Amino acid sequence: MTPLLNSHHRLWTAIEEQITTPSAQRRLLYQSLQRRLHSTPAGEGGVWSILRQRADPVQYRPQRIDGVIEETVHEGDQQVTVLRSPGGHYLRLSPTEREIWQAMDGTQTIAQLAMMGFVRFKQLLPVAGLVETLRTQGFLVDRPVGIYRHIRARLEQHTAEGWGQRLLRLTHGHTFTLSHTDGVFELLYRWGGRWLFNRVFAILLGIICVIGLLCYFLPGTQIELISNESFALDVLLLGVALFVTLTLHEIAHGLTVKHFGRQVSRAGIMLYFGMPAAFVDTSDIWLAPRNARILVSLAGPLCDLLVGSLAAIIAVLAPETIGGVWMHRIATASYLTALFNFNPLLELDGYFILVDALRLPNLRKRALAFISGPFWQKLRSGVALNREERIFAGYGLLSAVYTAVAVVMAILFWQRQFAGMLSNLWAGGLIGRLLAIALVVLVIGPLLIGVGLIGWGAVRAGAAWLNRRGYARNPLIVAGAFGLLALMVGLLPLRFGLSLEIGVLLTSLWIAAVVVQWYLQRDYEGAWINRALASFLLISVIELIAQAGYLIAPAAARLWSGMEVVGYALLLFAGFVALLDVDLHQQRSGELIASALLLTIAFPAGALAAELIRQTHPEYSPWWALIAAVPVYSGLIGQALLLPLLISLRDARLFWSWLLLWFGILVQIGSYLLELLPMWRNTPPALTLLVLAAGLWAAAWATHLVTLRNISLHELSWPLEPALGERVRLQDGFRHVYVGLYRLLRNNYGIQRTTALDNRMDVLAATANWEITFDRDQVRISPVVMEQPLDVQGTRYAEVLRYAIKTLEQLAGRTFARQALVKAYDALPWPEREALERHCLPHMPWAKDISRAFGDAREARMRLLRQIELFVACDDQELQALAAAFVPQRVGAGELILRAGEPPDGIWVIETGEILERDGDRVRELHRGDYFGELQGPEVTQCEYRATIESELLYLPAGELQRMLREAAPHTAEGAELLARMRLLERVPLLSDLSRAQLRELARQAERITVDARQVIIRQGRPGGKLYVIAHGQAAVLRQEETPQGPRGPARLIARLGPTEFFGEMEFLRNTPPVASVVAVTQMDLIALPHQALAQLMLGGDRVIHRLEHLAGGRLLELQAKS
Repeated sequence: MTPLLNSHHRLWTAIEEQITTPSAQRRLLYQSLQRRLHSTPAGEGGVWSILRQRADPVQYRPQRIDGVIEETVHEGDQQVTVLRSPGGHYLRLSPTEREIWQAMDGTQTIAQLAMMGFVRFKQLLPVAGLVETLRTQGFLVDRPVGIYRHIRARLEQHTAEGWGQRLLRLTHGHTFTLSHTDGVFELLYRWGGRWLFNRVFAILLGIICVIGLLCYFLPGTQIELISNESFALDVLLLGVALFVTLTLHEIAHGLTVKHFGRQVSRAGIMLYFGMPAAFVDTSDIWLAPRNARILVSLAGPLCDLLVGSLAAIIAVLAPETIGGVWMHRIATASYLTALFNFNPLLELDGYFILVDALRLPNLRKRALAFISGPFWQKLRSGVALNREERIFAGYGLLSAVYTAVAVVMAILFWQRQFAGMLSNLWAGGLIGRLLAIALVVLVIGPLLIGVGLIGWGAVRAGAAWLNRRGYARNPLIVAGAFGLLALMVGLLPLRFGLSLEIGVLLTSLWIAAVVVQWYLQRDYEGAWINRALASFLLISVIELIAQAGYLIAPAAARLWSGMEVVGYALLLFAGFVALLDVDLHQQRSGELIASALLLTIAFPAGALAAELIRQTHPEYSPWWALIAAVPVYSGLIGQALLLPLLISLRDARLFWSWLLLWFGILVQIGSYLLELLPMWRNTPPALTLLVLAAGLWAAAWATHLVTLRNISLHELSWPLEPALGERVRLQDGFRHVYVGLYRLLRNNYGIQRTTALDNRMDVLAATANWEITFDRDQVRISPVVMEQPLDVQGTRYAEVLRYAIKTLEQLAGRTFARQALVKAYDALPWPEREALERHCLPHMPWAKDISRAFGDAREARMRLLRQIELFVACDDQELQALAAAFVPQRVGAGELILRAGEPPDGIWVIETGEILERDGDRVRELHRGDYFGELQGPEVTQCEYRATIESELLYLPAGELQRMLREAAPHTAEGAELLARMRLLERVPLLSDLSRAQLRELARQAERITVDARQVIIRQGRPGGKLYVIAHGQAAVLRQEETPQGPRGPARLIARLGPTEFFGEMEFLRNTPPVASVVAVTQMDLIALPHQALAQLMLGGDRVIHRLEHLAGGRLLELQAKS
C-alpha cells in the first residue's frame, strides 16, 4: 500500500510542477505571440483589419460581371438604360446610374463611386442601394448568400402556409421547356407572322372581331357546350379548345416580341392547376420602349378575339356539323380567355397594359399596401391625396372588392356546377371516370388542402392582428364574434339542406370542439372543475363519432343514434360534477330558486317528450319511448345543474364562454327532439338546429381558450413610491403580488372564487401562525414579521405565496396559477421586483423561470434605453437605475396620451405598440424605441399623441427625471446636451427631413462652440472643414476682392445670418477654400458639423444634399451679384 501511495504522490507532484513551471517550448510560444502582438500596430494588416474592411459597406468594391446586355430606351422625354444579365434578370437605370454602373470595375469603393457621381453630376446618387440591387439581381461578380432569407424560407416551410404552398406547387408551376425557342419564333415571324403587324391587318382584325361577335350572339346560334348524352367527351373537348386558344394566345405574344427585335428566351408547356397550358417568356421586351411593351401585352387578347371571331363565323356558316359545334366551343373558349386577360384586376395582360400606361410598376402590390394602412390614416387626418395615391386607392379598393366577389363566385360555382359536373363525369363511362379521378387527384384535392392551409395561416395572422390591438382581451367581443360565426354557419342548412357538405361541416365543428377542449385539459390540470371538463370532452367525442358515423356509414343509423343518447345522458353527470365546484352557500336564494325551478321543469318536459315520441312512433314500447326521451330529460337537468356555475361567473371574464355552452346545450336538446319527429327529421330547420348546436359548442370552448390565454391586467398598476429601504420594498412587493393574484382571479373567475381563496388563506394563516391577515385584496403584516431580518421575511412571504398558488391551482387550474403569478410579478414597480427576486423567489417553485424572465425583461428594457439619445452617455449602473425608475403604462387603442397645447409632465418611451404623433396635417408613427414628452421645463407641445393600437409605454415623471439627473444618472446631462443639439438641427429647414437615426448620428459628431462678438469664424481663402449652424446670435458674411496674393481690399457685407441658419456649405460642395468670411456680430452659440459627417449622407442620396445644393447655388449667385 505504501509504495502505491508514494507513486501517487510522485504523480501529483509532477503534474503540479508541470502546471506551475512552464516548459521552455511553451515559454517560447507565448513569448513569440507576445512579440508579434507588440510588433504589429493596431489597425495595420492582419485578419481583424481585413474583416473590418470587408464588413464596412462603404469599403466594398463592386465589380460587374461580363456578358451583360445594355439597351438605351427612349420614353417620351426620358432616357433609360435597361440591363439584361446572363441569368435573365432585367434592371432599368437612369443615365447617371448607368455611369456609376460603368465605373464598377472592382477598383473603386462605394464611397469613391458616390464621390465620383457627386463631382461629375453635382447630385447625390443612392449608390449603396444601387449596388445592393445589382448584387441581388446577379449583375455583380459576388452575389449575396442570403443566409437569413434561406433560414426564413426554411422555417416557413414547416408552417401551415408553407405546406399549403407546397401542395399548390404540385399542380401549379411545373414547366417543360422547348429547345431552340427563339429560332422557332424567328422562322414563324419570317414565314408569315410579320404580315400581321401593319395597318391593313389591324383594320381587317377590327372588322372580323365585330362580325364574329355579332355571329356569336345572334339569336338561335347558341349551341349547348356540354350535353348530358356525351358529358365526359364534351368536357374533354372543351379542355382541348381552351388549350388550343391559350397556345395561340402565347404564340401571339412571342411573334410581337420578335416584331420589335427582341429574343424569346423560353417557351413550352406548364401545369396550371393540373391542366396543361402553353407559355412564352416575353421578359426580353423590357429592353424595348413602353409602347412596345404595351403592344406585346395587347397581342394575346387581340389574338383571342380574332380566333374566337373566326370560329364564331364558321360556326354560323356550318351550324349543324361537327366542325360547327367544335368551332363554337373554340369561340367560347377564346372569348372567355380574352375577357379574363383584359381584366386589369387580375395580374394578366390587362394589368400589365395598365401598369405601362400609368408608368406605375408593381401597381397591385403598392396599391394593396396603401389601402392596408396609409390610406385610412390619411382619410382620418383629412390629408389630400396626390395622383399616385388616388390611383393606388381606387385600384386597391377595386382589387379587394373583386377578390371577395371572385371568392364568393367560386364557392357558388363549386356548389352549383362543379359538384354536379363530377357526378355526371362519374356516370359517363370509363372516360368520364378517368377525367373525374384526374380532376380530384390533380386539381381539387391539392387545391382544397393548399387553400385550406393558406387560409389557416390567414386566420392566424388575423388573430395576431386582433390580439395586437387588444380585441382578444375583451371576452365579450371574442364570444360575440364566435357566436355570430356559429349563427352564420348554422343558417347554411336553410340554403343547402341535407347534403354531403352539411355533413362534413357538422363533423368539422365537432372536431374543432374536441381539439380545443383537449388543449383546455392541460390548462385545468389540478383544478376541481377539471372533472367536469373531462365529462364535456367525452360528450364531444361521442357526438363527433356519431356524426362521422352518419356521414360514413349511414346504414348503421341506429348505432349512431344510440351513441347520441349516451352522450346526452352524460350531460347529467357533467352537470353534477360542475355543481361540486360551486359553493352553494354563496348563492342567493333567488339564484337557487331558478335552478330548482329548472329542475322541476325537467321532469314534466321529459315525460312530455316521451309521450310525444310514443305518439309519433307507435311501434315504440313505453320503455323504449322513455329511453328515447332521456336526452331531453338529462339535458334539462344538466342545464339546471350548470346554472349555479353560470351565475357564480356572472362578474367573471369566463362568463361568456359558459353562457355560449349553456345555450348550445339548449339548442342541442331542441335539435334532438326535432330529429325524433318524422315530419321534421332531416328538414332544413332541424339541420339548422343541429349545426347551430355544434357551432355553439365549438364557439364556447374557443372563447374559453382565448379568454384564458389573454389574462386581463385590469387594476394591476402600482404607483412608483419612494421606499425607505430594502425592507419596505420587499413588504410592498409581497403585498402587491398577493393582491395581484386576488384581482386576477376575481376578474377572470368572479367574486365567489376569490371569496373561496380569501377564506382558505385565512384558515391557513391562523393554522400556520403566519402573523399575516387577509381581507379580500388587503394584506396586513404584523409588526413582529416586519421587524424580522430580510431572509426570514423572504422565507415567510414565499411560504404564503406557495399556498396561495396551490389554492389557485385548485380553483382555476395550474396554467392560470402560473400565468397569474408571472403577471402579478411583472406588474410590480422595478425596485419591488428586484427586492422579491433577491429575498423571496429563491424559496418558491418556478423561481428560476420567473427570475430568468425578469432578467430578460430587465436586459430588454436596458437595451431599449440605450437607443434613446437622452441616455446615450449613461453607463450600465445608471441605466439600471433609470430602468427601475420608469413606470410601465398600458394604453388602449385610440386612447389620447398627450393633448396638443398642454404642457407634458414627463417623458414616455414606447416599449411595444404604435403611437400616432399629429402636428396639424403632419402625421408621424412612433414605434418601439421612440419617445415623446418634454424633459426640461413646462414647455407646451404642439403635437397630439394618441395610441393607434394597444401599446405599452414606460413613463418617467418630470420630477423623477430631474432627480435622476442630479443623483442616480448624472451622465444623463450629456445625453440632454446631445438631445438639445438634435432639436436645434431639427429646426433647420435644411435637415428637417432627416430620420431620427441620421439626426442622432449628426448630433454625435457635432460640436457646440461659443464665440465672442467680432470673432472671425470662417476666414476667406482658408479651409475650415466644418459647416456651422447658428443656435443663438447674429453673424455677418463679408467678402474681399480675390487677387493672386489672396483676398485684399475692403470687406463688403454680403448677408446677415441668424438662428437656425447655416454657413460653410460652399467649401463642402465646391471642395475649394471659402469664398467669403463669416464674423460674429454678437456672442454666438454654434453647432459645428464636420464635412466628413455630411459626406456620410451622400451614400444614401438624401434630399438634404439637394436642398444644400439649391441654397448654395442661390447664395453663390447673390455673392457674384454683390461682388
